[in-house]
Amino acid sequence: MNYKDRRIAILGMGKSGLALAEELSRRGAKVFVSDAGSAEQLKEAAARLEKLGADYETGGHSDRVLDNEIIVISPGVSVRHPLIQKALAQGIKVLGEVEIAWDLSEAPFIAVTGTNGKSTTVTLIDRMLGSKSILAGNIGVPLVSEVGRAPAGGFVTAEISSFQLEAVDKFRPHIAVLTNITPDHLDRHPDLEEYFAAKARLFARMQSSDLAIFSADDPEAARMCALLREHKLPAWLPGFEEAHNREIPQIMTFSVKGPVERGAWYADGTLWYRDGAEPVPVVKWEGFAGLPGPHNIANALAAAAAAKYLHVDNGAIKAALAAHKPLHYRMEKVCTRRNVQFVNDSKATNVSSVIAAIDAYKDGFLALIAGGKDKGFDFDPLGRHIAAHCDLLLLIGEAGDRLEAAVKKFGGARIYRAASLKEAVEIGYKEAAERGGGTVLLSPACSSFDMFKNAEERGRLFSEYAEGIS
Repeated sequence: MNYKDRRIAILGMGKSGLALAEELSRRGAKVFVSDAGSAEQLKEAAARLEKLGADYETGGHSDRVLDNEIIVISPGVSVRHPLIQKALAQGIKVLGEVEIAWDLSEAPFIAVTGTNGKSTTVTLIDRMLGSKSILAGNIGVPLVSEVGRAPAGGFVTAEISSFQLEAVDKFRPHIAVLTNITPDHLDRHPDLEEYFAAKARLFARMQSSDLAIFSADDPEAARMCALLREHKLPAWLPGFEEAHNREIPQIMTFSVKGPVERGAWYADGTLWYRDGAEPVPVVKWEGFAGLPGPHNIANALAAAAAAKYLHVDNGAIKAALAAHKPLHYRMEKVCTRRNVQFVNDSKATNVSSVIAAIDAYKDGFLALIAGGKDKGFDFDPLGRHIAAHCDLLLLIGEAGDRLEAAVKKFGGARIYRAASLKEAVEIGYKEAAERGGGTVLLSPACSSFDMFKNAEERGRLFSEYAEGIS
């Protein structure tokens, strides 16, 4: 797209909004940035925009936004926002950061989405590809500011969220991975079907020379795969072009339960791969301390399928698996005191991710710290798992009542309502130490906004409290 002299409105002055403003201004666009925050809150961002010569407003989104050819929304702005719906009704093009970044990139994309495991999977793919990849996207760095650093002949390896996929149009990754789909973000999406439809947009523009990779073990991922094969991907919201796939990409699957027709699987302690020929062993699953739990075998399989398709050798794949350390606040081991290990999984904000964390540490005394802002999940599956595998549940935050009720349906774990995260850490440690050791696991199943600024602050404080124990 030629951006010179195009009138483009950007909603949001966060990291991605500012990165978009800088990149589009550099390319000659007439940029207008709008944010709902106050002038005082946004004075540093406003100063950056003034240096660019970009027009902006604070304190809310006015109809000035509609006086533009294109509106680019940050991931924090829903396409259901009334102003966005008004823009769509007027025929104004609405796009997201991913669309712009992909359009600007000279390198093809490897894109990973899913409810859980996408950060680990995308990191593993990037490490397996080594110098042929640049890691960017929802992993923490604005995608639009990174794509220009992609190596010649290499790839942009990007984590893509459902929020980012809401506003893609022509976006076409060369390789796309779906790890799984379980209920999440139902405070943003009205139901699971819309969440599913947002994820489906990752695959809608792919062509026969591209590759789509799906979990064969996850029912919703398997459903997505079947719909893709049948040209029946779900439509998106009114006002957005329906993006049914015109062509079917090549398809691979991965499974921790045994062989697949084409793709990667786990059997007899080994990761295997097959692409139209005899299966070949990739690597023995041993010594990968940074990938605890069976869910990480699935993440490794997804990454290995992409890497093997791109002809990465087994040695590089093994080296990437061996070097991996849990990402910040995702199954991250903080410290050990008197045989009690503290594990920081603050980014686990849905039911399935906490179940996976429990499975990784259920052998031995386990004190689970959970709770926070209620996102409206059905807690019964988690309650059953806690009752079966946790010795102590330490509840914090506003979702405590519902979590407690879900666990009590199935008996099992003792429950304590902690007044603070600090108290939960201290009680978990005391209980585990008295039994000769165990694990204190922060894996909340809820967002953080009732008690903390974000999941990062919650994780940082958990680590501080754990390390402060003597």
